[in-house]
Formats: sequence, C-alpha cells, structure tokens
Amino acid sequence: MPLSQVVSVIGSILLLSAYGGMQTGHLKTTSYLYQFANFFGAAFLTYSVIEPFNTGVFMTEFLWSIFSLIGIYKTVRILRRDRTQAAATSPDAH
Repeated sequence: MPLSQVVSVIGSILLLSAYGGMQTGHLKTTSYLYQFANFFGAAFLTYSVIEPFNTGVFMTEFLWSIFSLIGIYKTVRILRRDRTQAAATSPDAH
C-alpha cells in the first residue's frame, strides 16, 4: 500500500474517532484528544490528496486543519482560565 494511502487511512480513523467520540459524549470539544485528533486527521488527509491532486478535498482538509488549530488555541485558553479560576477559589488560595 502506498504511503499516501496509509496516511489517508490513519487520517480518516483520527477524524472519525474524534467526531464519533464527540457525538456519543465520550469526548468533549474542549479536550486535547478531540482537538489533536481533528487536526492530525485533517492534516494527514490533506497530505494524502496532494498526488494525484484533488482540489476540493485539499481545500476542505487544509481549512479543517486551520480551524482545528484555532480550536486547539481556544482549548488551551479555556483550560488555563479554568485552572486559574479553580486555584483562585480553592481554600488554599486564601
């Protein structure tokens, strides 16, 4: 099996696992696992459509990767904020 096909299968597994996990309640959209599975799944699928080039799928997966990076950034900010708030309200903080 060519490398691009192996990469595409891994990418599909990652994307579908993230989506399925979120839909079934096993993953939250604010979890690192969900966000990184989304990013790497889309990035792997982007790579897999370079040769032969498929414009529509390339655009979809490339933008999905970009949106996933935004999601990772937001998740980091949310989790840091929550940790800061929890530390400020803990009995040890007073």
